[in-house]
Amino acid sequence: MLTTESPTTTTTTTTTTTSSPSSDIRDKFIFGNLEVKVKEVKGCQLHFLNVKCELALKKTEIKTKPLANHTFFDVFSFRVSAATSELEIEAWKKNFLFKDKMTGSLTIPINDLLHANGEAKWYPLSNKKPRSSRVKKENITNSNNKDNNTASPSSPDEAQEKGDEDQHHSADESPAEETSPTTGRPRSVSMPAKKVKAAPEICLEIKFVLNEPPKEVLKGIVLDGVWNSENNFGSLINNPHWIKCTQYLLSIKDEITPITLKLRQPEGTDQRCSFFVINYDPFYNGSKKVILDTTNDIKKVSSFNSPIPATSVDCKIDLEPGQYCIIPYAESFAFSGTYKFNLDSEKLDNCEFYALPKSQEQAWNEITVDGLWTTATNGGGDINILGWTKNPQYSFTLTKKSRACVLLSQDDNDKSVGFYVIKQLDAGKRAIEFREQVGKTESFKFSCSTGCTLTLDEGTYIVIPSTYDHGIEGAFHLTLFTDDKNATFQPLTNAFQEVEQVKGTWVGKSAGGSPNQPTFFNNPQFHLKVPASDKDEVIAVQLIQDSTIADEGIGFIVLSRDSHSEPLTAQDFQNEMVFTKTSNWEKRNDIVCRLHVKPESPREFTIIPSTFDPSVNRSFKLQVYSDVSISLDEIEQKDESSDSEQNDD
Repeated sequence: MLTTESPTTTTTTTTTTTSSPSSDIRDKFIFGNLEVKVKEVKGCQLHFLNVKCELALKKTEIKTKPLANHTFFDVFSFRVSAATSELEIEAWKKNFLFKDKMTGSLTIPINDLLHANGEAKWYPLSNKKPRSSRVKKENITNSNNKDNNTASPSSPDEAQEKGDEDQHHSADESPAEETSPTTGRPRSVSMPAKKVKAAPEICLEIKFVLNEPPKEVLKGIVLDGVWNSENNFGSLINNPHWIKCTQYLLSIKDEITPITLKLRQPEGTDQRCSFFVINYDPFYNGSKKVILDTTNDIKKVSSFNSPIPATSVDCKIDLEPGQYCIIPYAESFAFSGTYKFNLDSEKLDNCEFYALPKSQEQAWNEITVDGLWTTATNGGGDINILGWTKNPQYSFTLTKKSRACVLLSQDDNDKSVGFYVIKQLDAGKRAIEFREQVGKTESFKFSCSTGCTLTLDEGTYIVIPSTYDHGIEGAFHLTLFTDDKNATFQPLTNAFQEVEQVKGTWVGKSAGGSPNQPTFFNNPQFHLKVPASDKDEVIAVQLIQDSTIADEGIGFIVLSRDSHSEPLTAQDFQNEMVFTKTSNWEKRNDIVCRLHVKPESPREFTIIPSTFDPSVNRSFKLQVYSDVSISLDEIEQKDESSDSEQNDD
């Protein structure tokens, strides 16, 4: 019956240098004491041991004889202060005539030291480095000849001898072969197996005591902060979402002050972070800064816009009296973690440092609307031509005198963008005339965000965003920040329901000039008819000159009279006929005048447009906007030849 024996498990005291579980020691300060007890060495001839850690070198007692096995009672202590520290042990054999000879060595890495707990443990000692063999040239030649002779046996006897040599060691290598006295052939002799020499090893007791690193004491003003998905949006550069980052206000009172800023995270946090120091406009008055000019606002630190991101950041800077906004950030978008922000200075009494907004009353009322430019709805940024009226328009209403910031942002910076802010002149209607501008961006520029700050009276205002060139497509975002908690901000889509247009020309005699000229009534005249109504009506009349050169001064008057079938002459004109007129004759592309027609007001009008100077040849358009049906026709001039013939008769 066959039986199967299970393998027997044996345990030895020899320990190989297998790595301990890896510890993440990056960015950690390691401070500790290492105690090393040398107990025993086996299989390595030596007189003494050298034990090294960092810059410290210590030596065991020197033995009188270089035996292979020694017992030691040496105990060494070392200071471990670097993440690259390691323990080195070298076995040395003294040579009284020549240099001492190293017979073995051992290197224990930092990770193994961190996990050492004082237990006795055997470590293998590596042998001395073998010397490179030096073979004489003639030996190499003889060896090659021997190999050649052996490789090609010339007779069966030589082949047999070759086979015997393959099966047995040579006489020099093994004493287990003898020559038979009768045949002369070698025969095998049974000999005991050669004993394998044990590998050299050393027994050590290692104990590592990790000391807590010295705690950094932050002096001055220390503010606690938290990063999360709502307030950490990365760096300020080319980032339209920087406004949501946490902000701190630093006030320097009355003299140039050297300060030190420190940003600290909890120990072991490997998130890279930094901060920006930027100018703070008094306009914000304790509210968060929302408009950023990266060219002029950012204070430069050692030729950088901000300190280089790291797990902890220090910055020294001299600041003039004024207010500064400091914005910390973590490089990873939406990173969650805590930090401490520290301000210290020899002139701490000259500094004030706190988070924005200063109070809840100074928090912005923030309203954002999203928009889209298309080929049809992007008229460009030139307000000197009427193409701007194609642009999207947005209205915001303030219920009191308020601070307001308008911010235009895009997801990239590949379009040159900007906007204008004007007062709304036609209630609830899109603007048809660029007048009463109250704000604008400094310029159109390739940027992720651009904006302006305003202080405005109660009322309704229109924001007109656009790209510099017309017809470009793209998405954008408009945000209104205001301290008016009841403010509203929304797209403006309502327009006048009726638009009538006629074209005319000032040329020759019909270019009569302004009312100051005796030839004014030679200008083209138009008949406007408004239907009867029991409501007040607002009619907007717009005069547009067609010009490829400099604009001429233009304007018009609106007259009310009994009959509008014929052009009005200077002889028939009376001042009482004037219903309204443009305030001035202005050098601009277009000009608008509004007729406020009451139920009892006349319903038919004569409109006479003109240039300021006479004899200016130019074509023009007259447009009338209304919410009711209207008619607009040119009044035909009298045929002067017919009049002269009738007079002759």
